Amino acid sequence: MKNFDSPNFTMNVHNNGLVEFKIKKGVSLTESDVWLSRDISTEQLPGKKFVVLTEAEDEFKVTQGARHAGASKEYAQHVQAHALYTNHLTLKILSNLFIKVSKPVVPTRFFDDREKALQWLKTYIHS
Repeated sequence: MKNFDSPNFTMNVHNNGLVEFKIKKGVSLTESDVWLSRDISTEQLPGKKFVVLTEAEDEFKVTQGARHAGASKEYAQHVQAHALYTNHLTLKILSNLFIKVSKPVVPTRFFDDREKALQWLKTYIHS
């Protein structure tokens, strides 16, 4: 596993294809953050599709560009499935809204239980 830290997020990239993407408190997540995370993941897992667990423990802002990038076909070329996880009520609502409005290309689900999110993602990991 390799760890990465940027001003707006941290990432853990596992050799099995799991990418844990954690958004930092109070930041504004941008389109460039989404592409940077994708670039890091594809560099660490060359030629592999990966699954993403996006999580946040506290409020943050997300730009329209970031939402579009995360739901795009270009981003989906590298992603097998995407789970969104939080226990924060406002973020639960926003996560479900993202799924309904942005209609991500890859299978995307919201979870309020981290372990259930990981179990769901594991069904998409191909050895």
